[in-house]
Amino acid sequence: MKNILDEYSKYGPLFLVDEMHYAEFCSYLRETVYKKSDFFLKEGEECQYLGFLKTGFMRTFYINESGEDVNFNFHFDNYFFTDYESILCHTKSKMNIKAVKDSEVLLLHKDDLQKLYKKDAYWQEFGRKMTEVIYLNAKKRIEELLYYSPERRYNNLLTENSKIFQLVAQKHIASYLGVKPQSLSRIRNRTLKR
Repeated sequence: MKNILDEYSKYGPLFLVDEMHYAEFCSYLRETVYKKSDFFLKEGEECQYLGFLKTGFMRTFYINESGEDVNFNFHFDNYFFTDYESILCHTKSKMNIKAVKDSEVLLLHKDDLQKLYKKDAYWQEFGRKMTEVIYLNAKKRIEELLYYSPERRYNNLLTENSKIFQLVAQKHIASYLGVKPQSLSRIRNRTLKR
């Protein structure tokens, strides 16, 4: 399974589509631009689309009982994003997905995905691979929160995508790491001293 995530992070979601089916897949995609602070999805809405981020930066977050943003995930160039639970279960989303900076996005409507599934077995295999990527990314995120110290989570984030520290407010990085902003400052200071 690691190979799927390696390939995905290297080439983006469209690596899942072979050359023979690429034009057909692209015919279902709609290109759009989300300006900084535009929402792809708001809490309480049912998610209608799967997004493929060509360029830009998005974040997935929810609002906790205290009214604070809690960041669940960040999405960079060539990443796939959506609220798959909302799409699968036809339920209102508990998440928000918002552009951190101007972002070019390819949209696939959930009904078009179903049309592709009905066409032939190739698209069902595509759906399975896409679901595996979603599952593995979510599992990785949950494991980081459960098993790793905040310092290790910080170092992993720094290694995986150091540009995030220029794009995202410190309070958002802190909430993603599961720490208070003051704790993030201490972690950064300790890391810099090494």
